[in-house]
Amino acid sequence: MRIYTLIVAIFLLIGCEATPVNNAAMIKTKLKLDERATSPIQLPVAYYVGKKVPSDKVNFFGKMEEAAELITSEMFVSSENLTSESEFTYLIQLNSTSDWDYVWGGWESDIEINILDRAGNKLMSKTIQKKAAASGGLYDFNAVYNAFASALKDAMIEFININIDKILLAQNNYKNGIELVGSKSIKDLFTDLEATNSGSGFFIDNNGMSVTADHVVNECIFVEVNHKGNTYDADIIASSQLLDLAVIKIDYANAKSIAIESQPSIQLGKQVFVTGYPLSGILAEYPSLTVGNISSRGGLKGAKGYFQFSAPIQPGNSGGAISDYKGNLMGIVSSSLNQSMMLKQSGTTSQNVNFGVSTQLLKQFLSKHNIDFEERTSSSNFESSSANAVEYSNQILCYK
Repeated sequence: MRIYTLIVAIFLLIGCEATPVNNAAMIKTKLKLDERATSPIQLPVAYYVGKKVPSDKVNFFGKMEEAAELITSEMFVSSENLTSESEFTYLIQLNSTSDWDYVWGGWESDIEINILDRAGNKLMSKTIQKKAAASGGLYDFNAVYNAFASALKDAMIEFININIDKILLAQNNYKNGIELVGSKSIKDLFTDLEATNSGSGFFIDNNGMSVTADHVVNECIFVEVNHKGNTYDADIIASSQLLDLAVIKIDYANAKSIAIESQPSIQLGKQVFVTGYPLSGILAEYPSLTVGNISSRGGLKGAKGYFQFSAPIQPGNSGGAISDYKGNLMGIVSSSLNQSMMLKQSGTTSQNVNFGVSTQLLKQFLSKHNIDFEERTSSSNFESSSANAVEYSNQILCYK
């Protein structure tokens, strides 16, 4: 009996892993595409995979994204994982929850599929139950991926067949550059999304233009700005992963903006303060301020265009302004030295080793993207500068 139990346990843990499909044509289906449809459909689509994980289930959202990419890219002329800049005719919303069948083995999944057009009309809504083969054991995630891909192929064929007349009309309109009347924003195509992460930003003019860090808004499906208790939809105007900079715009006439000098100077030991919205949901929902010094004129490993500062920061400070005591912008909060990495590599931890993107680099970025900003020098005292910082700082909310 013990030997049998051991064999079963080994099978569950190891098994014989399935081979992942890499071509939609490899997936067998009983459904046939309407003869009026030509594959790939000449329309762009975007897909969104929900990442919420129920307490008693598993969400293989990574495998669902892989399966969605495989199926949609072969059945439509263009497909992409949804971002704030996606252009699409149809949005495919996917959610799945999975559970292990301890009686017969294998992962059992409930796959929820909703497909909407840009006007928010729901063209398909269904839940598919799919079971992944148990041959690969508990950790055979290729089998899960194959099951997802099979379910999605069936669903896409069914969607096309049911909506073939609408699709043919949409193809003709798309070919002739005719946009769908009543198109909704990406935000309005969802009903239950919550912000997945947040950061900080600051106004650089009086027309709602803000600077933040790129990693705060990167891969967001939409972005909001919270300022003085009010929330505004934001558009990403420009971004750079390399520089970790982004500019976003809201429809708002703000009273204050930060001072950007014509010749900003990064001086070693200079006193600075950081304004932002750290630890959203834990700390107060209004700006916090910490003080410190410029501790190095170079970034990590001496990177040019960046500098090191000692004002304490927390998650949520990214993208916030680093200012001198007179109120002039010194840089933008970018990152902090990873404590776990330091402990592992050196056996010790660091304190307040933080990095910012210099104002000079920001100015070059703004000029490259033809974004207007006013150069001026502030000579305020610390009290006035910190009061102004509350006025020009804002919280950035990212929805993924």
